[in-house]
Amino acid sequence: MQETARPQLHIAVCDDEALERQRIADLVNQIIPEEGLSCRVTSYESGADLLSAIQHGGRFQILLLDVMMEGLDGMALAAALREKGDHTAIIFISSNLEMALRGYEVEAARYLAKPVDRERLREALMFCYRTRLAQKEILLPTASGQRRILPSDLIYAETWERGVRLVLKDGREETGLKISELAAMLPERQFVFCHRTILVNLAFIQSIRYCELELRSGATLPISKYRQTEIRKQLMRYLAG
Repeated sequence: MQETARPQLHIAVCDDEALERQRIADLVNQIIPEEGLSCRVTSYESGADLLSAIQHGGRFQILLLDVMMEGLDGMALAAALREKGDHTAIIFISSNLEMALRGYEVEAARYLAKPVDRERLREALMFCYRTRLAQKEILLPTASGQRRILPSDLIYAETWERGVRLVLKDGREETGLKISELAAMLPERQFVFCHRTILVNLAFIQSIRYCELELRSGATLPISKYRQTEIRKQLMRYLAG
């Protein structure tokens, strides 16, 4: 019987400290095969070098970026990529916690302190794999026919007169499904009803205020006062991995 090929991840490690850069690359090369996957790790000593590689066609599934580097640092590199619509998974590495916590501005998945702990790195890598790379597409009936979408591309969904309106990263779509039917197709730990008519992706929540939440885009959605405490708990669980 032919063995099924294991998914391969191309991972970039960017750190201007040579010893730390090599240590992280070595850890990644150990961890990924232990999880039943294969990987190719490419190391960069500056943000400028990595950005140039991406601009010339380099494709990565996960970026491990040092926040504090000479020249183009990890935060600036991440911002440049996001401005161009690049949503590659980013894990920040930093000895400066205050800088790392700004990662929400560029949709960073995780923030690891130096020196990087092996098991925390494992959790961060597998979080990125599970939430961005291993997700199965769902097939939805729409006015233009059947459409395949990734759950990670759905920002929120709301009921409307003929079914459900979807707000996606690349626009809007409408389906005749009931919102309860859509919810049953999505990862339970990633989506939550903030209101009985609105289903939101926790990955896109920027902040929660009384009776409303703010999305990363700046848009706001109402929260039922009866759901507010539970939504905060679910968001904390989601962010903790």
